[in-house]
Amino acid sequence: MVLTWLAAVALLLLAALGVFTATTGWMPPMARGRVVRPELWGLGALAGALGMGTAMSLQWWADSLVMDNVGGATAFALIILGGVLQWRAQRPAAL
Repeated sequence: MVLTWLAAVALLLLAALGVFTATTGWMPPMARGRVVRPELWGLGALAGALGMGTAMSLQWWADSLVMDNVGGATAFALIILGGVLQWRAQRPAAL
């Protein structure tokens, strides 16, 4: 139970960092690296945090196999979308 709460707090911090970066464009120095578009990176962090939070919360709201499958697919899609957005944030925008 303690690990669940710690993971939830970590995901909330990641989501808050994503929102802050997406709105202001500022990133912590250790996360900058090769990021060219910080706003897009922030959206990716937010999408990834939402996906991981969705996956964690399935045990509470998915009361049927169908809801579990839909929730799992949604969580997986959000995590992949977050990774793709953060990957694209390391490259210049295409014309």
